[in-house]
Amino acid sequence: MAVRQKQKILDTVYKHFIDFELPVDIDYKAYVAIVGAKEAVHPISVKRSFKAWKYIIHSLKTKHKDFGVVHTVTTPTPPAPKPVKNSLNALSKTADKAEKEMNDDE
Repeated sequence: MAVRQKQKILDTVYKHFIDFELPVDIDYKAYVAIVGAKEAVHPISVKRSFKAWKYIIHSLKTKHKDFGVVHTVTTPTPPAPKPVKNSLNALSKTADKAEKEMNDDE
């Protein structure tokens, strides 16, 4: 297929993705449903130029670096909790004290 036609299809699909704010992982049927059958790239054009819809998506990712970038707000991670002293030792000490007090009372 001619390079010009391939580039024209790629530009058209990129314009549709930007205008309609389409997700990156959309399949062809959903693309046609959202964009409309008259404006969408014809399936024969997809087949002749790129063989499959997934190759158009891949070409968009390589050609347009901003395509497919998910902008997420990163939140700072909370600090790690301080290690708790061995609670079993503390419990055993209090148990020993209680046991001594019980023995002293007798």
